[in-house]
Amino acid sequence: MLSAHGAAIVRNVSYVGVAQIVTMVLSLATAVVLARLLTPEDFGVFSLGMVFLTLFLSTQDFGIFTAVVQRDTRIDECISVGLTLRWITAVLLFFGAVTFSPLVAIYVGNHSISAVVIVLALNLFILIYAFPSQVLLTRSLGFYRLSVASVVQYTVISVMSIALAFLGFTYWGLVYGSVSGSVAFVIVLRYFESREYKPRLDGRLMSELLGFGKHILISSLMGFVIFNLDQIAIAGVVGVASVGIYYLAVKLGRTVGEQIAATVNKVLFPTMSRLKDNPELLRTSYVQSLRMIAIIAVPLSVGTSALAPVLVPALLGEEWSAVIIPLAILSFQGLLNALIPPAANVLISIGRPRYISIQATIQALALVVGVYPAALYFGINGVCVLTTFLSFGVLIYFLLVYSSIQKQSFRSVVRPILPPAVSGSVVFLVLSSLIHALPSGLFSFLALVAIGGLLYVVLLHFVSGGHDVRDFLSLMKGAVRGP
Repeated sequence: MLSAHGAAIVRNVSYVGVAQIVTMVLSLATAVVLARLLTPEDFGVFSLGMVFLTLFLSTQDFGIFTAVVQRDTRIDECISVGLTLRWITAVLLFFGAVTFSPLVAIYVGNHSISAVVIVLALNLFILIYAFPSQVLLTRSLGFYRLSVASVVQYTVISVMSIALAFLGFTYWGLVYGSVSGSVAFVIVLRYFESREYKPRLDGRLMSELLGFGKHILISSLMGFVIFNLDQIAIAGVVGVASVGIYYLAVKLGRTVGEQIAATVNKVLFPTMSRLKDNPELLRTSYVQSLRMIAIIAVPLSVGTSALAPVLVPALLGEEWSAVIIPLAILSFQGLLNALIPPAANVLISIGRPRYISIQATIQALALVVGVYPAALYFGINGVCVLTTFLSFGVLIYFLLVYSSIQKQSFRSVVRPILPPAVSGSVVFLVLSSLIHALPSGLFSFLALVAIGGLLYVVLLHFVSGGHDVRDFLSLMKGAVRGP
């Protein structure tokens, strides 16, 4: 049975999880609709613009958000100092975008990239106004309200992007949709938490926040390399249109895992920060979180991979058939990425962020060395295999570090994911065989989904002795509760 504290975590995960499911569905539905309206090059231009926006946002934060959330003293002053740091970095980064985006356009051979990067960089200034509300709501575990803001943001992005694409705005529809979504996000958060803060200078507090945040910044920058260098390499070696193919493969393949990972990150860090002095509760929370993630992520990921040959033509059309193999590979990467956060968040919450920095640095270096040869000799598929292999290595690294620090055997650390992994492996083999035996079409696809889902639940029940299915139902009950 779930403990009382575990139930609280599940409830918070449920709030964020429901929002993540809604935003994931919106994001995927938007991508599917836009695939019928835009070209691979349109997607490629927007995707590359978002790559650099991700870099800007990671640098702007500098780990300050995490540093303030985990503090126990001088919170209001830290928020004001954080605002100062964000304004300074926003101005510097926007100037950098204006200065260097033309060089990026030359590198990828598409001059539209320059203007797209500059317009997307406006998000830096807009999202500053969300910073105080995000900190306060996260510290108070107000995940329900954060979730509502996130849903509104992605709803606005989806509606604006599709509407503008219908009107012929091509990739600019996606760009303007992104900016509009940021504005909506700020408005909703300010409605929920409207306390006013003014920027202030305090050298000592700045030093404290930056001292803690530097490890998070290193991890964020390395994370940027890890999750975005692949697209940069593909753009330079294979072309912008190929980035569009890769973008949709990532959207359909990695989205589930990455959304689950985002859910866990939002909830587990502030929750576990309050358990850092209670090793037993911390250990229990880790196990329960990892189990729930595996139960959900495994069937979604293996099902997407196995059904990719019928999923892509049905959703995107025959002209996007190049997405099939990358999607089948990246679905497993999404699963691996979903399983990483529980152990990583424990390390951060107990004050061991250097392990995150070490992992991120090694992974980023490996990607730097391998991604261009992979793209040059094996194209998109080679990049997919490389990044998936590296994600597997990261998962093993975190599980080993966690088991060492918590003084647990590696077997006990991975035990929570074994029943879903075994059940999912059988489902993958069955679906991979049946997909070639049944005729193509929507009916066959729906039949395979039903067969795979039912088989997974039955296998999971027997392999776990009924525990995992019962606790999953508890998670679903938590998801429908009010705030």
